[in-house]
Amino acid sequence: MRAPSVLLAFAVLAIPGARLAGAKPAAAPARLAALAPPTTDDALRAVAIGPDGEVYEPDGKGAWIRTQRITTADPIAIVGRADGAVIANAGGAVYRLAPNGWSALRLVQQGKAITSGGSNAIAAVGRQLFALDRMERGEPAKLAVAPADVLAIAGAQVAKPGAKLPSYVVATDKGLLRPDKTGKLVAIAGAPKRVNRLVSDVWAITDKGALDLRTNKPVAWPAGTTITLATPGPADSLVVVATIAKQPELVVVRAGKLERAPLAITPPSAPVGVAVDRAGRAVVALRDGRLLVRDKAGAWTTTEVKDALPADKPGPPPATSR
Repeated sequence: MRAPSVLLAFAVLAIPGARLAGAKPAAAPARLAALAPPTTDDALRAVAIGPDGEVYEPDGKGAWIRTQRITTADPIAIVGRADGAVIANAGGAVYRLAPNGWSALRLVQQGKAITSGGSNAIAAVGRQLFALDRMERGEPAKLAVAPADVLAIAGAQVAKPGAKLPSYVVATDKGLLRPDKTGKLVAIAGAPKRVNRLVSDVWAITDKGALDLRTNKPVAWPAGTTITLATPGPADSLVVVATIAKQPELVVVRAGKLERAPLAITPPSAPVGVAVDRAGRAVVALRDGRLLVRDKAGAWTTTEVKDALPADKPGPPPATSR
């Protein structure tokens, strides 16, 4: 006769301040998600954006400070600028930053938008493309209709004042397209059908390196390079944050050459935004809320975003932008 089975139950007692042997400590919550490019040729004027739309403005003295309790309804995916205003894509909705908070831009009744980063942001929903720096009847102006759904989009490297039609590049399953003089989208002759990332109407990232879309010639990366971030740089340059041979680096691609600078990220944290200006100043935003700042002389310092929020007022909490 078999002995009756015995069911044993075990309970784990949770002790404040203690953790199980071998368990990893919980990761610190993210404080930054992106870096909006500056409106002037000064990287230190870039605006740091938190994962829920928190806005950290530079104070001109080396600090980035949040002074308003404003957020977006969904987590931030990408930020850029259009006509100087900060533009954010959160959950497929497009927001513009105003002095009193985020306001949603109506593109279409249904469908999620994709947007570009950089200083000349463009949006697309399905095949329809929209300018975010000009309005028609209170809504972003329609630019063109692509022959297939837009998979990725990149705005102009440099804005051309007075231009009737913006410059941009889109990626579809039919290849890379850009507008001609009439605004109609046409294939970029000689360009590869697919790229890893569109950065601007000048630059794309491929497995072979940084691709100049004006010449279709790549600038090769060193062996063992992994690109983390890429953004348009000054004077038609390309700025990337990359890991090269396990070392984080800030890389500027200019005139067919790579200008490299190592980044000391200790403790480790993922880079989420970067800005570089003509004078060589640079800001690299990290997910944990730190910013690595390089001055004109090439010296690096580290700072951290700060909150200087007004005291809570009695009553219901502030509304969330939708």
